[in-house]
Amino acid sequence: MQPYTQTKDGQAVLINTPAYTPDDVERAAESGADGLGLLSTDFMYLDRNNLPGEEELYETFCRISRKMGGRPVTIRLMQLPPSRITAIKDAGLSDEYRGVRLGLARPDMLLPQLRAFMRAGAAGNLRLLLPVVADVSEVLRIKEMINDIHHELAGQNIPHVAMPELGVEVEIPAAAVMAPVLAFEVAFFSISEKLIYNTLLLNNSHNLNGGLLHDYTPSFLFQISHLAEEVRKRRKTVSVTAPLAGRMPAVPLLVAIGANELVMAPEQIEQAREIVSRLTMPRAKLVASKAMSFWSPNEIQRYAEECLARLLK
Repeated sequence: MQPYTQTKDGQAVLINTPAYTPDDVERAAESGADGLGLLSTDFMYLDRNNLPGEEELYETFCRISRKMGGRPVTIRLMQLPPSRITAIKDAGLSDEYRGVRLGLARPDMLLPQLRAFMRAGAAGNLRLLLPVVADVSEVLRIKEMINDIHHELAGQNIPHVAMPELGVEVEIPAAAVMAPVLAFEVAFFSISEKLIYNTLLLNNSHNLNGGLLHDYTPSFLFQISHLAEEVRKRRKTVSVTAPLAGRMPAVPLLVAIGANELVMAPEQIEQAREIVSRLTMPRAKLVASKAMSFWSPNEIQRYAEECLARLLK
């Protein structure tokens, strides 16, 4: 495995890729990425009349871990709304019940995921990402369930990881606000594209960089910066899975404001590595400070593009 990408002055930055389907996993394994920065498990719940059981989930997690050859894999718990899951869409739950909310309301869905992950984690380099978290109490309830599962598996002499490395997917503004508290209970934070939509009160029908929505929205950049600054005090890490991570002019900016990991399409990895390797942190921070002094997303983008052009000369 190749070493992680570093800036000129030695700041390590993980350049990872996501996977939403089994085909994506194949591409990720061949991409040269440092790891799988986001494995969505949603595909295992779509287009079927039953729910996947513990063994199916366990075998899938193990197979993907082996495919990635020991590189870190971040597995996100299922986060679909009930209306998209045939097996439970008539159960009377509204679509506000997604991710951790749905799992806590339906332990019969959550427990197999947790048990499968903990077993697969005994032999793989896995992290667990909790989606749709709004409050630390939800994380504490998940950790209580994990502790109970640990005692069950230990009593059965089944190999497992006792307490997985947990992270929160930041997609609700409440999670960004509560990050200093959440940092006491989790190891990392993953900034989702949905944070932009939820912050601006927009739905997914809005096109990125058109109308009301823009990659370089100042409020989004400030949320990342403030969150990274707060959780760094607890020595926690921040990844960005939003599309901004794959915009090359934004790479220096994101690294400067505290992103430890950027998750992007496989075809973007090589250029991102080149950009990071040419950076120094003092220079990147100067660029970020100037960029974030602009009020308009278009001005931020234009300045970031100009700085990137000078960097790559």
